[in-house]
Amino acid sequence: MKIQLETIPVWDGVKEGSECFICTLMKKAEEDGVRYYLSSAVMTPEIRVETNRDGFCPHHFQLLAEGGKPQSLALVMDTYYEESKRIFQHDLDRIQDAGSPRRLDKAVSSFFDSVDEREKGCLICSRMEERLVRYCYTVAALWKEDAEFRKALEESKGFCLHHTRDLYRMAKEALSGDDLVEYGHLLFSLLRRNLDRVQHDDWWMTQKYKSENKDKPWNGCEDAQKRAVYKLIGEGRVIDPLKR
Repeated sequence: MKIQLETIPVWDGVKEGSECFICTLMKKAEEDGVRYYLSSAVMTPEIRVETNRDGFCPHHFQLLAEGGKPQSLALVMDTYYEESKRIFQHDLDRIQDAGSPRRLDKAVSSFFDSVDEREKGCLICSRMEERLVRYCYTVAALWKEDAEFRKALEESKGFCLHHTRDLYRMAKEALSGDDLVEYGHLLFSLLRRNLDRVQHDDWWMTQKYKSENKDKPWNGCEDAQKRAVYKLIGEGRVIDPLKR
């Protein structure tokens, strides 16, 4: 598989010292995707064909709705509605023509099957997935080729549980044999060590709320409860990419 390396953002990421720099990169990818589909790009016929046909997952529809670009989103939604009504027309006609509870139930069931099918796939998730593949592949490639990067990765806070899975999956495209085994061991060693660290930080936050500890230092644990959540679930997750 030929994959373009993304060395600059990955190097910047490992230097930032976050709980998961893949999360940081994917949040930026998500922001870029939302910005793109609220830009003047939606005025072009080829992009409108994409948005009419594929649309977005509920999460990204929500981000688009909150994106502060009413004109662009209104244009997208107008023709997306037209395509949706065309898709639903047959089932809606069957519902109106149903003359018995059995036929009505069958028609309604068919209609909501069409609704579920219409909601599958998301253009923003797909753009994010393309970047995720490149970022995860680049981490493995740099680990193999660059001793300085390898050292920086070993000393990092690792990755969230969710992106550790993505990193290992893509590692099999970049590495093999002993390299893959060593890299896999590193990923999960980082995960275990840093899950323990984050849990300890979270525990210390619980102790800080006790009166006897109110004057003791926070030791950097002021946001431990948030880090505890995102270390497990990740941020900027790819939810529903298109599968053609």
